[in-house]
Amino acid sequence: MLKIKKTLLIFIGFFCSTILISKEELNFQNISIQSDEVTINEKDRLLAFKNNLEIKIENYIIVGSNALLNQEDEKLEIHGNPTSIQSMSINGEAEVLVIYPNKTIDLIGNAKLKKDGNLITSDLITYQIN
Repeated sequence: MLKIKKTLLIFIGFFCSTILISKEELNFQNISIQSDEVTINEKDRLLAFKNNLEIKIENYIIVGSNALLNQEDEKLEIHGNPTSIQSMSINGEAEVLVIYPNKTIDLIGNAKLKKDGNLITSDLITYQIN
């Protein structure tokens, strides 16, 4: 089982590399996605992640129920009840998080974001990772 996960992680790296290489500003460097189930649709260039989803991007940890990586639209869409994002500097949650290769994150639906003691709530919050 561990061998399958390692192989899958390598495949995901190659699958995502065309997004990362296609434009200079696209530079997610340390990304890790773990889930109980992964479905690959090569024809539509999609990866679906289901159950116990944890994503690590640099110093950020995102937890959700499921996610869809769409290489065509160049976005990672994470759903949860709620989906949460945490780091040393922020703490947020929303029904849906959408992450773009330029490190912009949209928190959609009952969104809350706490940074430096300030709490922002809205239906849509856009956050740029430095």
